[in-house]
Amino acid sequence: MRMYAYRELSPLDDDWKDWKISKGKLITPDGWPLTSNRIMMGNALIEIGATDELRFQREVLRIARMLKNNR
Repeated sequence: MRMYAYRELSPLDDDWKDWKISKGKLITPDGWPLTSNRIMMGNALIEIGATDELRFQREVLRIARMLKNNR
């Protein structure tokens, strides 16, 4: 129950500043909820590690940040 409630992760390490756990999801500092499936998908994309995929990842992140800032 304690992990289900809103919890900050910043006491763990400075790298976790503004990260939270709420209702079974990891919440990014930008407010994006991450499920375990999304985390595994992201890790799988990183593991592939080919140049084209890394370029694609950077482009997706750039566009996602632009969309977030235009809300």
